[in-house]
This record gives sequence, structure tokens and C-alpha cells, in this order.
Amino acid sequence: MYCAVCRAATATNLCDECASELDRPLPFVPEQVLSAAVQPQSAFVVDVWGRVHSLEKRTAVGRVPLARGLSILHASVSRRHAELIADDNGWQVVDLASTNGTMVNDHSVASARLTSGDRVCFGSLAFFFVQDDGLRTLDVGQIESRTLRPEDAASPALIPDAIRSQAETTHVGLPRLALRLIEAPAGGGGFLEAVGHRIQLSTTQYALLQMLHDRMTQQATTSSLVRGFVPSGQLIADLPWDATAPDENHLKQLIRRLRRALDAISLGGMIESRRGMGYRLRVVPIASDQSKV
Repeated sequence: MYCAVCRAATATNLCDECASELDRPLPFVPEQVLSAAVQPQSAFVVDVWGRVHSLEKRTAVGRVPLARGLSILHASVSRRHAELIADDNGWQVVDLASTNGTMVNDHSVASARLTSGDRVCFGSLAFFFVQDDGLRTLDVGQIESRTLRPEDAASPALIPDAIRSQAETTHVGLPRLALRLIEAPAGGGGFLEAVGHRIQLSTTQYALLQMLHDRMTQQATTSSLVRGFVPSGQLIADLPWDATAPDENHLKQLIRRLRRALDAISLGGMIESRRGMGYRLRVVPIASDQSKV
């Protein structure tokens, strides 16, 4: 198989590097994205797990379950959010005056023409639009490396109240999360404590989380839409790398490994990437005694 976006060889329809460009709120599981197409076309949207969702010539997108269309069960998505429409000139996305808007390649749009590989975001959820007949349907075993197990996602011990409460509002502002970074006494990395768990981090992983943590806390008066981002170039320049000439590929590998480590405590989606802006925490870090919201 190959990645539907960059064509790299991969075990699913989306490689890890392209998947890292798709927003995924906390907590979020595959069961919250549902789709049904009676007359599917040769166009799809691909979610962060590499699953393909077939499109009809007119496909509704919204928060409520639909007999036909794309249902995204998340508070940032409006009940009637947008439509994906095919006409003689190709495909377009049309926002239906949604509360939190629709974006194409990080630009807010009322309507926009789509080309294969475009990144389309409905509220806080991003997908790739793809025109390709070679995509495959994935089973649960093929996507588990990018998702929480359903029983974990439902466990109150693993989902902080601050994050769970986000589902009660359509506001897309960043949730608060009590977390603590502890540097190892003898050097060589440290630990992250969050949601009642502790995980060990390498030196570079620890330094990365510390930079993202500090940037998010320093920009307290900045809009939540852009708050906390650290440019890729700064991370490459300032992190303590083992490599003599670190580059963008080293950074992507580091982010991928850290997300997998965070998956162990159900926080794999805590690091957000945005093309042209860099990386940030998807939460506002607070001290443990401030965890009530």
C-alpha cells in the first residue's frame, strides 16, 4: 500500500508523517467519525487513522448521525456544518455558517475548490481530501496504533474532567490539563506526570515537551487559535539532538516517538502540528492544585 497524500509506502492509507498533519482533539476515537454513501464517487476524505470515507456528489457534514453523509461526533462540529459537492468543475467544500468554521490548507473558507491532497478541517477535526481509486478499507487491527482502545477512551481515570467537559460546549478554546515535568536528578531525560500516570522520557523528548510547555504558559494573553506554537526551525536549532546535523526528518521522527509514548496514557493527541506554524501542546498546562475548572 501507499500513502494517499505523499505516495510513500505504508501499511495503511496514510503514512505517519502525513497523519501528524491532521488535527485530533483530546479525547477522540475512530467511533466518533461515521460515514455512509449510497452512490459513492471516486473521491474520499481520509481521517487521521487512514480510514477512507466515500463521498457522494453532494455529501453533508455535521455533528448528528446521518443516514447518508459524514458525521463527526464532536462539539466543535456544528449540527449542519458543511457540504462537499461535485460539479462539472470538480469538487468544492461549502461551509454552512458553522460556529467554528471550515478550513482548507489552514485558510478559513466560506467555499473553496478542492484538489487531491488538500487538508480540510471541520471545527477541530481535519481530513485529507483525496481522489484515488487505490485506497483500501482498514480493519480495527490496522488502525489501533493511531488510536485509543475504546475501553481506554471510556475510562474516567484516563480522561481528565477538564478535557471531558469540552464536549459540553461548542467553544474550541484549549482545555486545561494538570501535568508536571520532572527532570531526572542525574540528567538523561525526565518524567511526565499527567492523568494519574507517569511516563519516562528521553533527554530530547523531555526538552521538547518543556519547550512546548513553556511557550504555552508564556503566551497566556494570545488567542487560543495561535497560542503556544513553536516553529520547527526553532525546535531543530535548540533541542539537544544526538545527530550532528538534525533536520526536519529528525524532528518528525521525534514527534512520532513522543506521540507513541503519550499514547500509553491516552494523550497521544496532545501534541498538535500546523503547517507553517510548528508544534504546540493541545492543552493549557496547569499545576495539580489548579486542575478544577
